Amino acid sequence: MVVAAVALLGWWLSTAVLPGFLREVDAPWLDGIVAGRVPEPTPEVAALADEMFLTDQGRDLLYMAQPELLGAAEFAGRCDRGADAVGQTGGAVGCYHSTAGGIETGGRIVIYQPADARLRGFVVETAAHELLHAAWADLAPDERATATTALEGVVAGVDPADDLHEQLAGSVGPYPQNRPTEMFAYVGTQVWQPGGLDPVLEALYGRYVADRESLVAVHTAFTQQIDAMTAEVTAAQEALNQRVYDQALDAAQLEAETANLAQYRATIEQEEARLAALPASQRARSLLSWTWRDGTHLPEAPADDLIADARALLARDEADLAARAEAVRVAGDAVAGEEARVGQLRAELEALFAQLSPA
Repeated sequence: MVVAAVALLGWWLSTAVLPGFLREVDAPWLDGIVAGRVPEPTPEVAALADEMFLTDQGRDLLYMAQPELLGAAEFAGRCDRGADAVGQTGGAVGCYHSTAGGIETGGRIVIYQPADARLRGFVVETAAHELLHAAWADLAPDERATATTALEGVVAGVDPADDLHEQLAGSVGPYPQNRPTEMFAYVGTQVWQPGGLDPVLEALYGRYVADRESLVAVHTAFTQQIDAMTAEVTAAQEALNQRVYDQALDAAQLEAETANLAQYRATIEQEEARLAALPASQRARSLLSWTWRDGTHLPEAPADDLIADARALLARDEADLAARAEAVRVAGDAVAGEEARVGQLRAELEALFAQLSPA
C-alpha cells in the first residue's frame, strides 16, 4: 500500500503539480521525465519543423516555444514589446520572447504568416530565425562567447552589398547587446559555404538543425523567387515601354505621310481644275512633268496623261496608307492590352511585396 501510494504521488506530481513549475526550468534532462514539458505540436507546427530540417533537440526547442503563426490582423502588436524580433520593411515579422519580455529560455515564438502561399519560404525562414534565438538562449555562456567571435568573422566576410548587413543592423537597432543572438540567427538561416562555416559554429547549429545547407537554401530559393518575379515585371515593363515608343513613332510617321499625301492630292486637284478651265485647244497642247513624293519621275507628257499617271500613284499610296493605318490601329490595341497585362503583373507583385509586412 505504501509503495502504491508513493507511486501514485509520483505520478500526480509529474503530471499535475510539477509540470506547471518545471516546464519553464532550464534543465533539458527533465524533458523525458516531466509530462507536458515538450508540448505536442499542432500539425501546422510539426510541418514547419520538417521544412526547417530540425534535429530532435531543435524540434523540442521549437515545440516548447509553442509557435503561433498568425495573419496580419492577429499578429498586430504581438511583437511590439521588449523582444528579439526579425524585422522586415514596415516592422517586425516574428519574435521570440518570454512572458516577462527579453531573450530567455522558456520564451515563446510568434510568427507573421502572409496569406499568399508563394511566401511560404519567408515563413519558414522567419520561424527558423526565431528558433535560433531560442537556441542561442539554450547555449552555455562560454559557448555563446566562442560563437560570437566566430560569427563576427563570418559576418565580416559577407559581401558588403548583401542585404544581411542591413537586416542585422535593423534588428540590433539601439541594443548592441542583441548583436550576438542576431548574428547567430541571420548567419544560421542565410549564410552557407561548401563544407560549412567554422566547425565549432556548425557544431552548435547542428544541435538544432540537421541540414543547415538545406535551411539556407530555403532563404536562397525565396530570394531568387522574388528576384525572378521582379525581373519578369521589369523586363515586361521595359519591353512595353519600347512598344509604346515604337507605336507612337509609327503613328506619328503615318500622320505625317497622310498629311504629305493630302498635299499631293490637293496639287493634283488644283491642276485638274486649272486644266479644265483652259480652252480645249490649249489644253491639248499642255505638257506637264512631275516628280512624285517617293522620287518617281514622271517625264514631260500631255497634261491629261500625266495627271492620270499621278492619280494612279495617288491611289497606290492611299491604299498603302490605309493598310498601314489599320496595322497601326491593331498594334495600338495590342499595346493597350499589354499595358493592362503588365499593369496587372506589377499590381500583383506590389501586393505580394505588401504582404511581406504585417503593417
